[in-house]
Amino acid sequence: MTRRTWLHISTLALAGSLRAQTASTAVNAGSFLVSVPDGWAETAIVEKVPLVPLYSKEDWKAYQADKTNILKPGYGNRPQHWALRFPRARLQGKAFDPKTAGEEETAPQILIHKADEWGLAMTDGVHEEMSADKMVRKLREEQEQWLTKDLPQGSPAFMDAELHFICLKKPLKFEGGQGIRMVAQWTIEADVIRRGRLHYLFLGMSADNTCQIIATFPLDLAGLPAETGDAEHLGRSTKRDEELTKGFDRYEAEAKKWLESRAVGFTPSLETLDEVVQSMVVRHWQ
Repeated sequence: MTRRTWLHISTLALAGSLRAQTASTAVNAGSFLVSVPDGWAETAIVEKVPLVPLYSKEDWKAYQADKTNILKPGYGNRPQHWALRFPRARLQGKAFDPKTAGEEETAPQILIHKADEWGLAMTDGVHEEMSADKMVRKLREEQEQWLTKDLPQGSPAFMDAELHFICLKKPLKFEGGQGIRMVAQWTIEADVIRRGRLHYLFLGMSADNTCQIIATFPLDLAGLPAETGDAEHLGRSTKRDEELTKGFDRYEAEAKKWLESRAVGFTPSLETLDEVVQSMVVRHWQ
């Protein structure tokens, strides 16, 4: 073995040792638990959030009278849930507002939902257009489908957008259930990957189907275009919108390969975020 090889192996071993020694703290949310880096735990925000339905009583009555009065759900419409928010995991230089975090698709947080209330969240919170049992079965079926294909909506937390650049998928287990993590970005129209919108996404369920989990963390990576304004990436530019739109499928495929080739460069690391997800204890909604 050459000296250079030995030094390389020693450096990797040291890095692994340092990662293994990273201190973590358990954060409780009711009967649920997750272990996160100490720095995150210091400013963690834990709260139980009530059901946030799409329709008010008046809007639901108008919808029943005329089905053209349909409303589009927002990311903040969701069942009652425990929210574990981690301001220290935000992107450097980006603010974190706990008052609006629940409406942000890339906020650093773990949301543990009462799974059978997703149907209520899409109505006035009282009526169901899809029974609780059917909704839970649908969530479970989609959970299994993620293992073999990509789903454009990607989550029961609906948005007027689709998930793109889905890559680096990996099944993860936690105490009480399992799910799948990926790297992705919500996109309304043809766009490049962007810092502040590209994020780590975990979708999971407890084994007894009472809890549905969405975990999101923004990712930083050298070379990512800025979140707003005109941007260029891999030779494509938002200044040439028609060209980007026509060739978007090809760009998306190239962008995914670009991300996969740089998987070890994310901040926070995928390894750290996987460890957080795998540390969860989510057995049953209480």
